[in-house]
Amino acid sequence: MRRNSRCRVGTWLNLGLALFLGGCAHYSTSAGLVGGIKTVAIPTAENETSEVDVGQRLTDRATEAFLADGRLRVVDEESADALLLLRVQSLEDNPFTFTAAEVTEQYRFRVFARAILKRTSDSSDLLEIARLVGWGTYDAALPDEEGRDLAVDAAMDMIIEEIVDRTTASW
Repeated sequence: MRRNSRCRVGTWLNLGLALFLGGCAHYSTSAGLVGGIKTVAIPTAENETSEVDVGQRLTDRATEAFLADGRLRVVDEESADALLLLRVQSLEDNPFTFTAAEVTEQYRFRVFARAILKRTSDSSDLLEIARLVGWGTYDAALPDEEGRDLAVDAAMDMIIEEIVDRTTASW
């Protein structure tokens, strides 16, 4: 009788373990991606500003961010499940902090953008973010490569982080 009882307990434990492992076996983060897409292409962002390279800069940083995240593969437009269409709408440099003599010490750079994730098979919009805002501050006394350029990168990274989060973590 004891042996039979142990077999039943062992059977129940094995069955429970099999159900537990079987339930987890089909788990995949890709099911949570917007529209079930697995690949994305990121064409050069449209640029409505007077700064020539800002569209390409946003595109490059977005591509790097999606590659680093790894949940969506970045591919060419012909192979992609979706296109991430970016548009830089405007840029602002505004005084942010002042000295006692009312001289600007720091500026706040802001970038305003729009993003649309469009399925390639039927051109339907999977995600639209009409208003994205990113910002960074920089010291007015520093040269651009040590000040403003870093603030521009910080502002773009804020926008890109929002896009990556909304595209890949929407489950």
